[in-house]
Amino acid sequence: MINLDYAATAPMSPLALQGYIEAAEEMYGNASSLHDLGGRAKELLEASRTMIALALHGDAKGLYFTGSGSEANILAIQSLLNGIDEPHKNEIICSTFEHSSIKLYMEHLKEKGYIVKKISPDSGGRILPIQLEPLLTENTALVTIQQGNSETGILQDIGRISPYLKEKGILFHSDCVQTFCKIPIFAKEWGIDAISISAHKVFGPKGIGAAYINTKTRWQPVLPGTTHEYGFRSGTVNVPGIASFAIAVKELSSCMEENQQQLRKLRNCLKRLLKDHSVNAAFIEGELQLPGIAGLVLENMEGQYALLSCNQHEIAISAGSACQAGMQMPSETVTSLGYSSEEALRFIRVSMSAKTTEDELLSFTKVLQNVRLEAGIGKD
Repeated sequence: MINLDYAATAPMSPLALQGYIEAAEEMYGNASSLHDLGGRAKELLEASRTMIALALHGDAKGLYFTGSGSEANILAIQSLLNGIDEPHKNEIICSTFEHSSIKLYMEHLKEKGYIVKKISPDSGGRILPIQLEPLLTENTALVTIQQGNSETGILQDIGRISPYLKEKGILFHSDCVQTFCKIPIFAKEWGIDAISISAHKVFGPKGIGAAYINTKTRWQPVLPGTTHEYGFRSGTVNVPGIASFAIAVKELSSCMEENQQQLRKLRNCLKRLLKDHSVNAAFIEGELQLPGIAGLVLENMEGQYALLSCNQHEIAISAGSACQAGMQMPSETVTSLGYSSEEALRFIRVSMSAKTTEDELLSFTKVLQNVRLEAGIGKD
């Protein structure tokens, strides 16, 4: 099957898979145990922590492993909120294009008495400090804005947002699941309070994520008394999965620029092929863009129909975020960019890796072309 849905998940790289097998066979001890089996597992765990923190340009002491990127989002946000000792700080700002895990958790926080304000991007898909300013009050506790959107690939300049909020004493969290190891992240330099990442988006295993928390930022655990992960999260640590995560990170981060150049070529190729085959589709693009994610609004064709047609021809695409698949509702991400609800239902996402080929993109284009002709779209 042709995979054009890498933003949903990526297969494990051969090196990451081999690393997992070796760690599971040889380093199976509980990293919290005091005997030598536990000690060897602990050494591998800490070496992996250092390697992943290095890719974030952060401090290894601030990296805590979780069961997923979604869990990292929730634990990071709640741990930061727990660390605030000013009762009046009860307002949170989040973007309209956050991952479903954050949107759902915002609803939970509302039930706990927090006031949640949503902020939409400008016409260029950006959220800038000048847009945040009117929403900030003395009660603002935290702002969460993802770095790269999973549906459109539009990027936010979090390196600019973070210092602005830092000056105002407001905590800042960013979901970097889609951007980690694809574009540089400078956690320490930017002073971001918390970052969320995930292994399976970078050709590592599923079931492993991490939250990076600035070592200068105060936080309190979600579950008091937890001993694992330095008090951040309970549960025996998945050392083989984490070791595999670290291998995948080292492998992918070593060729970020080359991969992005190749993805830009593939994106331009996709645009050319769609045009050449008379498939009318509007590319959703921001001023800053992850080239590997192409959000398209099709002409007179619902996204779910295009997805099913591609699937019949053994091509995997998405009609939005995989975490919201099956929900017959227009994407808030797309409508927040000025598209109508009807246009948002015609949205599809094509997401590529540097190993995607032009022939695969051609096969995808021909499926859309055939569906268009069969439906009589464009005929007089």
